[in-house]
Amino acid sequence: MLKHPFWGIVEESWAGMAPQKKFVLPGFEQPVEVFLGEELFEEDEEYDLSPAQLDEYAATFQAFVADAPRLLPELQQQTFARYQELYASLYENPAQSGASVLHLRTPEEHFAYLQDVAYLRITDEQTLRLSIRYGLDTEHGLEIRFEANQLAEMGGIAET
Repeated sequence: MLKHPFWGIVEESWAGMAPQKKFVLPGFEQPVEVFLGEELFEEDEEYDLSPAQLDEYAATFQAFVADAPRLLPELQQQTFARYQELYASLYENPAQSGASVLHLRTPEEHFAYLQDVAYLRITDEQTLRLSIRYGLDTEHGLEIRFEANQLAEMGGIAET
């Protein structure tokens, strides 16, 4: 267990080191769980976060939140473009989907399907991964990687 001025109490959780409290992300309805550092997959590995890393991760998170007014429209636009490319032919055609047409015509309408954030992971070099239980692809979800507050990559969860 670690204590940090910004994060509060940080301890090992189901997918890595995490503060006990959840954090609010502008544009999203529910507070989200934040993981600090990479997830370890080997049983003999141990988490070892330094105070300097916790400070760096806090600075990365605070910069991301401060830049949210610029990032959110870009996030909405990019995820909507991905929807149009990969999913619209299914969800806008009742013969293919077997369901009613969604009629998603704007990034803002589509953003309603991105509200279920699984978690946020912050790693070195100002990298932040937003993992979403994507309402239109619950099998793969959606993960968006930001580097220095620039949208760097988008894919299924654990693909970025």
